[in-house]
Amino acid sequence: MMIAMDMASGSGAVGELYCVIVGFDNQKFRATAPFIELVAAPERLEFRARLGLGRFMGPWRVERGEVKTIYRVRGLIWDGVGIQGHGALRWIAFPFTVEPVLLTLEEMGYPVDWLSSSRS
Repeated sequence: MMIAMDMASGSGAVGELYCVIVGFDNQKFRATAPFIELVAAPERLEFRARLGLGRFMGPWRVERGEVKTIYRVRGLIWDGVGIQGHGALRWIAFPFTVEPVLLTLEEMGYPVDWLSSSRS
């Protein structure tokens, strides 16, 4: 299923899915924007490689039950969205704007913590 996106703003919502172009950092892989697409559904978060890279890597998935909290990660130049899971799972997505991503994930029922943040 292809999801239409507003490439100028970097985000778009269609039905129950939310898509945004992000950079990505987890324990094993790092990619800058616009190489990764975050697709959020009520049951999982999925990171997909773009521009043909998806044939060789990804997608990476975080099931809803694995998500402990989602929060803002303060950076020197660019803020991100931290995804803390149970155990050692810690991923960071770097969207062009953080607030719309956090608001949408909160509306989808994900545990967004607006008060805490961490320095990357």
